Formats: sequence, C-alpha cells, structure tokens
Amino acid sequence: MAGDYRLIEQKLRILMVEDEEHDATLVQHTLKEGGFSFSFKRVDNEEGFLRALGQFHPSVILSDHGLPAFDGFTALSLAQKEAPDVPFIFVTGSLGEEMTIKALKSGATDFILKHRLGGLPPAVHRALRQAEFRVLRRKAEEALQSSEERYRTLVELSPDALFVQIDEKIVFINSAGVKLFGAAAPEEIVGKELRELVPRDSWKSLQQRLRRMRDEGKPLPFVEQKWLKHDGTRLDVEVAAAPLIFEGQAAAQVIAHDVTDRKRAEEEIRRLNVDLERRVTARTAELEEANKELEAFSYSVSHDLRAPLRHIEGFVEILRTSKSPGLDQESQRHLATIASSARQMGRLIDDLLAFSRTARAELRKTKVNLATLVHATISDLRGEADKRNVQWRIHELPNVEADQSLLRQVLFNLIGNALKYTRDRKAARIEIGATSDEAETVIYIRDNGVGFDMRYAPKLFGVFQRLHRSTEFEGTGVGLANVRRIISRHGGRTWAEGEINKGATFYFSLPKRSSS
Repeated sequence: MAGDYRLIEQKLRILMVEDEEHDATLVQHTLKEGGFSFSFKRVDNEEGFLRALGQFHPSVILSDHGLPAFDGFTALSLAQKEAPDVPFIFVTGSLGEEMTIKALKSGATDFILKHRLGGLPPAVHRALRQAEFRVLRRKAEEALQSSEERYRTLVELSPDALFVQIDEKIVFINSAGVKLFGAAAPEEIVGKELRELVPRDSWKSLQQRLRRMRDEGKPLPFVEQKWLKHDGTRLDVEVAAAPLIFEGQAAAQVIAHDVTDRKRAEEEIRRLNVDLERRVTARTAELEEANKELEAFSYSVSHDLRAPLRHIEGFVEILRTSKSPGLDQESQRHLATIASSARQMGRLIDDLLAFSRTARAELRKTKVNLATLVHATISDLRGEADKRNVQWRIHELPNVEADQSLLRQVLFNLIGNALKYTRDRKAARIEIGATSDEAETVIYIRDNGVGFDMRYAPKLFGVFQRLHRSTEFEGTGVGLANVRRIISRHGGRTWAEGEINKGATFYFSLPKRSSS
C-alpha cells in the first residue's frame, strides 16, 4: 500500500482529450474525490494535444473516443510516438466490444465508461503503477547484467507477477506472483514446473512460444491466457516473456498480470450491447406504431376536418347570397369573418399535413442545378410580384446535392416570404446568392422588407411561431418550421439575421457529398 500512497501524494499532470467541458469537470471531481493532487489540462484538437505533450508533460492521458475534429485512436497513436511511457486511458460514453479490443491491442492502458466514473481513480492507480513498473523494468534489465541481487530487489516493486523459469522449472518469483497464484510464500511456487500452473489445453501453445523465444532470442509480446492458481482455480492473465541470463544460465523472465477486472468489464459491455439491441428493437416497433397512428391522424385531418370546414364555408355563402338583403352590415361582417377564418383553418390544415409528410418522405438526393430551381420558383410566385416594383438580384449559383422536390419547398417558402414582407416597399429588393467552402454550400435570400427583432430570432423556425400579426401579413406559422425540418434532414443548418424595418436575410446550408 505504500506505493499507492506515494502515487496519490505526488503532484500529477493530467491531460484530457475531451470536447465537453462538463465531462472534464466531472472527471476532475472524481479524481479529487479519489485523493489525487493534480494539475489538469483539457484539449479538443490535434494541434493542442501535440503542444500539450511537449509543454505540459502529462503523467496520465485521458481521452474520449470520438471528437468532432479529433479521435481517441489518433491521440493514442501520437502519444505512443511522442510519450510512450505515459499511460493512456479511454474515458468514453460508450465503446463497443470490437472497439474496446482494438483500443487495448493498440496500446491503451485501460478504459472507463463515463457513466461509471467511480472506476477512474483505481484505473489511474493501476496505470501509474504499470507505467512506473515499465520504467523500473527497463532499469532492471540494465541492472541484471551486473547485479543479480539488484534484479531481485527491483522486481519486488512490480505490481504484476514476475518469475524466472529455467528448463521449465520456476526458480524465482516476486511477491506479486505469489499473490497472483494464491500461495502463502514463494517456497510454495519455486521448484514447480511451469506446466503445473497452466491448464492442459493452454500448455502446448505456451511451450511453443517459449521455445521460439529461446531460439530467436527475442521477447514475446503480451497475450491473454488461462492460468491456474495454487489451488487449481482458473484465472485470466496477460503474459509476456523475455530471454534472461539468471545465475549464469539461460532462462526466461515471465511477466503476468491479472486481467479479471477487464474481462468482467468486457462482459458487461457485451451485456449492455445486447440490452441496447433489444431496446433499439423495441423502440423501432414503437416508432412504427407511432407512424401508423400519425398516418391515421393525417387521414382524419385531411378528410374528417376538411368536411366541417367545407360545410361552414358553404352555408356562409348560402346565407350571404340568400339572406344578404335582410342582414344589417354588422351581421354581414360577422359572416365575412367566419368565412375568412374557415379559409385560414383550411390553409393551416394543408400546411400541417405538408409538415407531417416532410418528416416521412423518402430523401432522394440528386445533383440539382440551383440556378434553374430558383428561377422556376420565382416563376411559380409571379402572382405575388405582379404589378409591383420588384428588383431581383440573382448571383451565380452552384449545383448542390439535394432532394429537388424538398429543396423547391424550401425556396418557395423563403422567396415567398421575401415577397410577402416587402409588400409595402415602393421598390422591393430581393437578393439570392451562395457561398461555399470544402464542407458545405450556404444559400441566402436577402430582402429590404419589414425585418424582425433579433431578440426573437430563435422563435423564427418553430411551429406556429410568428413575429408579425396575421392582420398585417397572412400565414400559418408553419412554413419556416418546414424549411428547418427539410434542411435538417439534409444534414444542413438554418439561421436568419434581421433588423426592424431594414430587411432580413435567411440562410440555409447543404453539406457537400464528401461530408454527407
């Protein structure tokens, strides 16, 4: 335990690859609760990571698995090149079985799930002990050439089992090895043949590996094996070996560490994955049922609600044509209000149905000539521009990858809004253009209309959100919500800028093929 206290008391430098500040804060809190004293640095990109390796000199590296511009495996590869002795622990929200195995085989010291951060302090302890041991082991290999006694002293510091075997008999074992095999003293293990500590079905492969090591004179990398405790109980270990001259004889130095906890964690991950698949199946069934209910609702809206509206409009028209001479002006105004409200309700139902269909329509992306589509949309809206002074400024527009039908709805809504909100201008100016970079194309529609207060910009793309009274400008408050849904399905973004009585600019982006 003395080693544990020494690791806690020393001032550690912890470098974390993480893009979520809250997660980094939780990690710091957990380590403080675990008794660690440390300085902490968080980075979220490759440049910052490399700079921290050279300047911060971390004692431990913690890394999330996937970041928007940087990933844990790249960080692991860089760390192994630039700081190979620094322990590297994945701290991630989820890591599938295959990715877990890949991480450990790639050289990660350990991994911890973010929803089980309680395991982080012990993992850091283990990592630091193993890092310390790796340094000590290198020193031990140098010392063995001149001093057998120094070798015995150093290996006693190892947290992992270490023993020496000559002619398949164990001639030396450290305290960690005695503990690993469940013995009370070294004498219970020393003198035994190695085959007595290895299951029969694993012995042949281990024997072949040790023979190859002796023949080639090269160390054997870590592999997982089943071994036997002193009482015959099986345990999971990771084993490596290296040739050694011990007391003047050719020997093999064998290192083994218990991976029972890791195997248990891997089994838990497998169990969680099975449970996740089950829940995904259940949620999929629920979603299919919800879609069926939505279809039924859409049918009800399109048929059952339309009929009463037709009746209202029809009977109002009968009253106006047959009873108009006998109605006073106030009654005629009431009838006009009823008819107008029924028509508005009809438009709202149509917009809601279109909004619903947008979510369920299959996305068919093709190469779309944006300039042609914009001019076609303006042609469709010519009734809105008739007898008005509308100055169009259409810049050069690129081809884009999109569903042409859905993109036309987007343009129809945004250009239609530009025409509507410039209605009271003597000369309406509407500008349509695009900018582009490696990742996306941004299209904008700018007008000199009534504009809006930027304080309410977050409400623009919500269903039924309107910034102008219906008495001033007609509408149902669904059009911009439909725009956002369509662009979101394409993987793009929507936003707007405006100023009261100084116009507005609406933007949407479409990702390029390489980023879709």
